[in-house]
Amino acid sequence: MITETQLANVLQLYALGLFWAFLFFKMIPYARLDGFRQKMFAVRDELFDYAADGNIAFSHPAYVLLRRQMNGFIRYGHQLTVFRCLMTVVTHKVSDDAPEGGWSSEWKKALDSIKDDSVRKKLEDFHNRGMRLTIKRLLFGSPLLWCMTLLFMAQMLLQGATKGIEQLVRMASNKVFTGPINDRLIEETAQGEYA
Repeated sequence: MITETQLANVLQLYALGLFWAFLFFKMIPYARLDGFRQKMFAVRDELFDYAADGNIAFSHPAYVLLRRQMNGFIRYGHQLTVFRCLMTVVTHKVSDDAPEGGWSSEWKKALDSIKDDSVRKKLEDFHNRGMRLTIKRLLFGSPLLWCMTLLFMAQMLLQGATKGIEQLVRMASNKVFTGPINDRLIEETAQGEYA
């Protein structure tokens, strides 16, 4: 028979589990998405200010491509997940319908058209900052990836510990079986007997 105290404890535990699940699977992802978008907005605003200062024309292909890419990351940031990326790669591999690498080639061509090295490097910096934000969102935003990483690390630690124990046993057995006798002494004695 369950007592009232036990029932209250079970209900409290259930409510606490629901709270943590809601926090972990709903609130934290929303906060992370908002943070990602805000940081991407900041990089895009810096890019806009850089162009507004007259460093590059708003109509230049490199500026247009970079701004369009950042707008896409902001708009579709909620779809930047490891699962979606993996499914996209698998779909393209299975259907042999690989997407054309148009953006990268257009970006390289647009960068090559910039004569000033400092402007080119600054635009590359804006691009790299945006990509770093995106990669961080992918890598650190997935509970599935966290679990897989933890399992992988645990496996590596266990393999390392196993190899360490094997080496320790091998070294100990060498010490026990050879003892204080020097290997060179054994070889010299064996050679002296057969000489």
